[in-house]
Amino acid sequence: MSESVVAVWPELKLPHGMKEDTRIAPHILVRSSVFSTLEYAGAAQRPMILKSEPLPLGAMSHYRVKQLEGPRLSQTDADLMFWMLSRAYRYGAPKDKATVFFKRGEAITALGRKRGGKTDVLLDSSLQRLCSAEFHFEERDKATEEMRPLAQTRLLSKIERVQDDAKRYDYRVTIADGVAALLENGSWVRLSGPVREELASDPLARGLYACFESNKKVYATLPETLKEQMGRTEELDRAEDTDKKGMQTSKWLHALRRALARVQAATGWSQCELVAAGPLAGKVQVTKGNVRRRPEPRTP
Repeated sequence: MSESVVAVWPELKLPHGMKEDTRIAPHILVRSSVFSTLEYAGAAQRPMILKSEPLPLGAMSHYRVKQLEGPRLSQTDADLMFWMLSRAYRYGAPKDKATVFFKRGEAITALGRKRGGKTDVLLDSSLQRLCSAEFHFEERDKATEEMRPLAQTRLLSKIERVQDDAKRYDYRVTIADGVAALLENGSWVRLSGPVREELASDPLARGLYACFESNKKVYATLPETLKEQMGRTEELDRAEDTDKKGMQTSKWLHALRRALARVQAATGWSQCELVAAGPLAGKVQVTKGNVRRRPEPRTP
């Protein structure tokens, strides 16, 4: 779906309604590296994709995703996008445009961040990135096994900053119509805001949690497969000689083990690890049966 086509936003089956701490994410956004798990801060320069050089993104085998232009997105951008999507669905499916209204402080609090000048700037920058980055999405047709176009779209289509103290909101943000197609046929996942917040210090853990949560059953996966899906190849595959690549592989496995342990601690899943021995040795195994039950998200 292009942004010129009028969107029909699908109904989302939420038995208990949209809870305050619920986050909504299309499967294709958490099963690909649309939101990289690299941290673009300090000396780490955020890549900018040019129209002349679109970037194929790592994704699960039944998807094909390209970023056509704009800045690479990160997990902080994902947090904001998923929060705005859940807000758009707060009272059911949008009937026309998916427009959300919010105060700056409201967004920052909901995302578990502290108020301050830097945080305010980061919020504005994240909104601009979500409005600038454009993607082409394809999905494998279950009947023909062929890839079919799903959408070509940005994630946000319009951002308005409201400079009026009499208004009950600071921002009026419209989610791009093309995002509606990414939610069709139940292709979405309900994420826990508190879990995402608990994993805030580790972008890789946030990405892994969202990806695993989007699958009812998580099959044993090779670390190299996850490395591509999490967008880590942009940094860790730059080394050209064998010795440096070996060092980078070791660095990746260390980061992966640490992130998996954090996901298990935050979710209470009974298993979330890089298996060391046995038939599945060398693969990531996730079993989502809870050892302990986390509190349910609060209702608004």
